[in-house]
Amino acid sequence: MRDRSRARSAEKRDMEASKMKRATAAALSLLAAAFALAGCRSASPAAPATVPVTVHLVEMAGAANGSSYSANIVPEQSVALVFKVNGYVASILQVRGAGGRLHNAQAGDRVKAGTVLAAIRDDSYRQRVLEARAQMQAAMASERKAASDFGRYTKLLQEHVVSQSDYDAARQQNDSARAQVDATRAALLRAQTDLDDCKLKSPLDGVILDRKIEVGTLVDQNAEAFKVADITSMKAVFGAPDTLVTALSDGAALSVSTEAVPGAVFEGKITRIAAVADPDTRLFDVEVTIPNTGDRLKAGMIGVINLGALAAAAEPVVPLRAVVRPVTDPQGFAVFEVRAAAGKSYARLCKVALGAMIGDGVAVKSGVAPGDRVIVKGATIVADGQQVDVVP
Repeated sequence: MRDRSRARSAEKRDMEASKMKRATAAALSLLAAAFALAGCRSASPAAPATVPVTVHLVEMAGAANGSSYSANIVPEQSVALVFKVNGYVASILQVRGAGGRLHNAQAGDRVKAGTVLAAIRDDSYRQRVLEARAQMQAAMASERKAASDFGRYTKLLQEHVVSQSDYDAARQQNDSARAQVDATRAALLRAQTDLDDCKLKSPLDGVILDRKIEVGTLVDQNAEAFKVADITSMKAVFGAPDTLVTALSDGAALSVSTEAVPGAVFEGKITRIAAVADPDTRLFDVEVTIPNTGDRLKAGMIGVINLGALAAAAEPVVPLRAVVRPVTDPQGFAVFEVRAAAGKSYARLCKVALGAMIGDGVAVKSGVAPGDRVIVKGATIVADGQQVDVVP
């Protein structure tokens, strides 16, 4: 009996050991499979998604709209009027409006040269004039007495009645009195000038562009009160790149148009070409003077300069939407060009040097060439080297 029991116990132990071995082998197999799967995933990362984009074919600026430049319309002559003295504004020029009612002179009102536009309270300045005049009169009286004494001492010296020292003292007193008259006269002129400067006058015939004061305003010396401009002639100012500015010359005729006056074309002449380019934009300011018949052109309008054949030497142009800031150069500019490789399209970052604004585009001095395809829609979301899908 004991032998049978021992045999059954040994058989049972063998069966349990066999089950444990099979379970361990299964666990090891699953763990190996998991490591193998993890290894495959780390060795083959997911490819970046393809980004749909639209492209624009780079063209030269001489085509179609490339012969036009945007320009700012400004008065040929404008003057900022400031008070030379300080004080409270007592009055402002009254102008009769369209309805016959008077109002303080404001932007758009016409004025004549010499017209008093505003005046400040002059009580203290008038008092200074009176004091300076009194001081000068007293100095003149002293000067007359000193001159009379000097004349008498001159005769007495000739008669050997007074000493040389007495004569010298009389002469010194006469010179001092004369100098005091000159000083008080200069003080009176300054006081009178300050009194006259209490009135602010227009230096030219023109139109008020701006008024920055009201009655009762305390103005400081050199504080701007009005801006007045002569609008009989206007200037269209635009920036020209170095490749174009060499084709321009003083006196050359150019036409200007503006959406504010539909259908009208204004003929003007180049009156100034900057000798030095702007350090930021690298453009040369060019001014075109235009007769403003009928006052149709207003300060602040946006004009379009038609360069015609002068734009033949212009540069490639890309849409503004295509220009981005490179991550590696936040101060620079770049575009994404589409390049084909192995039957696929990829975005390639190209740094560019920008030129002048031309319509809704911008000229490019370097970085792209005519015929290149630059990304317009999607330029802000693609990365250098990323696969793209060009869509219409």
